[in-house]
Amino acid sequence: MASKTTTNPAGKRSGSDRPESLAPVQGNDAIEILENDHVRIKELLADLVAAGEHDEGTALLEELKALLTIHTATEENLVYPAVRVLAKRPAESDKLYHQQDEAKVAVWELDALVEAGDDFAAQAEKPQSAVLAHIRKEEETEFPHLRSSVDADGLRELTAKVREFRTSLHFTPSRG
Repeated sequence: MASKTTTNPAGKRSGSDRPESLAPVQGNDAIEILENDHVRIKELLADLVAAGEHDEGTALLEELKALLTIHTATEENLVYPAVRVLAKRPAESDKLYHQQDEAKVAVWELDALVEAGDDFAAQAEKPQSAVLAHIRKEEETEFPHLRSSVDADGLRELTAKVREFRTSLHFTPSRG
């Protein structure tokens, strides 16, 4: 009989030493996987801006950082090179890298405020704005371009690489 995998309060799957992924691989293809991440990222950003208590904001920020770490690594290592080569959009690929860097800096600055103990609810709007602008660019322009530029076999290959890459990653939050 196959054993049932469950998650305990420590975030570990029973019968496994590996914690459950903070960025599950959900979607039928590489683009859908990233778009599903975007849904959760948007939710976390909205919750972070609305967070009233420091502890709540800190927990949300840690979850956001974990998801963004895996998400951005996936894009930078697999998707942006595909935009550059397969979609033949090198300038747009470069813009995505730079735009993503700006969003990462905004999240890092917010994290520094948390570590200093400052109230960061209002400050959370800066990374929210940067990340949402980046998501819009991807979803409205680059993902559709990539999808139309890659044949079914190419998309299957990219999807397999994304699944393998993400399955191999794990992010451990720095605060406990």
